[in-house]
Amino acid sequence: MKLLFLTQPLDVKEDGNLALLTHAAITAGVDVAWGHIDQLSLVAGEVLTRGQRLMSHQSFQPDPTIDQALACRDFDLVWLLSLGKRNSFLDKIQLLKILEAQTRVINSTEALLYLRSKYGLTQLGDLFQHPKTFASNQAETFIEIIARGGEWILKPAAGSLGQGIFLVNQDTHGYPNLIRYLLGQNADQYLILQAHIPDITRGEKRVLMAAGHFIGAYLRRQDLDHRTNLMQGGKAEATTLSKPEQALVQKLGAYCSKLGAEFIGIDLVYPYVIEINVINPGGLGTLMSLGKGNQAGAVIKAILQT
Repeated sequence: MKLLFLTQPLDVKEDGNLALLTHAAITAGVDVAWGHIDQLSLVAGEVLTRGQRLMSHQSFQPDPTIDQALACRDFDLVWLLSLGKRNSFLDKIQLLKILEAQTRVINSTEALLYLRSKYGLTQLGDLFQHPKTFASNQAETFIEIIARGGEWILKPAAGSLGQGIFLVNQDTHGYPNLIRYLLGQNADQYLILQAHIPDITRGEKRVLMAAGHFIGAYLRRQDLDHRTNLMQGGKAEATTLSKPEQALVQKLGAYCSKLGAEFIGIDLVYPYVIEINVINPGGLGTLMSLGKGNQAGAVIKAILQT
């Protein structure tokens, strides 16, 4: 079994998903390599990247001295843990679409396009409740909605790590100017306006799923502001799922797995699903810090047995 993780050549944290999943895969007898997501290329009809093959005895750090060309189709599984630079997103999606016809890719390009952008969630009302959501690149659309009253979350359509997220209402000073700024000088950016869920003040649950199987969950609480994201000052706490929550995430996990989203993080404020994270959902290290053990092996097992 040969596995290629597509990622970025950054310092690798020992408790990060890349290092934990790499170690678990090698322990399971898998040959592992790291490839640079932003060096995908098409040569004579073949999708290539550059990277390095990992050995069980080495420290998991990028080593430019052993950088080599890697043919992606030579691997039984290509696993995205980063989308890299934003301006080349569509180029990489098209290259990965070609690769999907040659080998197994997770998460699938369909899942990346349909779930990552947050638009697709609004069409899944038969699976779960989702906050009232609007999307546009027209400032007046958002200004009129906010002026009618209520609390709203304003965020980029394809953002991550809790960046660029604002809690606004009709009394927020200068919110029309904020909207126009976020849309860009040429109004070429899209924004999401989503009804604020008051219950999120009690915390938001991040639920990790692999191939439709429950891996673990923890509670993210607000600390510095309205955001629960751990990269923006949120605090993680141990938690459990109620029976209704368990039923919901199992149903959603099965749906996402069929769509090709095999390693996901569900952000849950029951009965609402706020977001589905399909690019390297953080959490394995957090589960470890909360005494839930190293679940990377369970992720690898679930993926490889699918």
